[in-house]
Amino acid sequence: MDLKRRWMQTGFAFILISFSFTCFAALPAVIVNENDGGEMVLIPAGAYLMGSTPEQTAALVAKDARLSADFFHTEIPQHSVELSAFYIDRYSVTNAQYAAFMAATGHPAPKYWTDAPQMGAEEPFPVGSQNGSHPVVGVSYADALAYCEWAGKRLPTEAEWEKAARGGRVNQQYPWGNEPSRDYANTGGIWGQDRWHWTAIVGSFLPNAYGLYDMAGNVFEWCADWYAADYYQRGPSQNPQGPETGQTRVLRGGSWSNNILGIYQTRCAYRFHARPDTRNLIMGFRCALTP
Repeated sequence: MDLKRRWMQTGFAFILISFSFTCFAALPAVIVNENDGGEMVLIPAGAYLMGSTPEQTAALVAKDARLSADFFHTEIPQHSVELSAFYIDRYSVTNAQYAAFMAATGHPAPKYWTDAPQMGAEEPFPVGSQNGSHPVVGVSYADALAYCEWAGKRLPTEAEWEKAARGGRVNQQYPWGNEPSRDYANTGGIWGQDRWHWTAIVGSFLPNAYGLYDMAGNVFEWCADWYAADYYQRGPSQNPQGPETGQTRVLRGGSWSNNILGIYQTRCAYRFHARPDTRNLIMGFRCALTP
């Protein structure tokens, strides 16, 4: 009787394991969110190298006299991070999607929704109320969270965002490779494929290897984490969520802004941060989802 019971328990456990594996293996590569209509891409579970090595940052400093090692110190040490599978939006959240969110919830409009400073440019900034295909800007961290809640999503963690941006590439600076180029991102000014003074229509450049667009340039994107300069030295190696408290929140990806150091801010490893109530013309977001 004991042998029979043991066999039944073993068989039941095998069925559970097999069922779990089958469910995971069946996760679709792309899903469409029913609330905001956005495509979300599956990022597979596994480890990747997060951050930069001292050799990588030293090489950048050696090539550009404007830089110092302090510019990159929060990216070190490079470390292995193990993440569970997750979905992330293929595109940054657009003005059209945000308008649907406002209509459904009564949430107030972002800053610069109908009017924006022009700062001497020949063409006006593409304000949200008139440019549905551009990424939404002028949203605070709380605004981004409210949108995510409405859509049934969440903000990506900093570690998730960087893995998604890298697209499976190892030790490469940008989503497309090691060399900065305005042919692959909207990083400020008119040059090459980067022909926009301000934000570009989402998806105007080639996607990375995961099929994600604008992971470099266009708008900085809010992440879920509190920011700490030394977090890489003390954070967990599995599904890190960021510090428990802080004064600023993490943003990633660089933006359209014509910053002289913009080519370095669009690197996958670059860490930016701001107060959660910040609303400006260079910050937007994209959403994530746990399967």
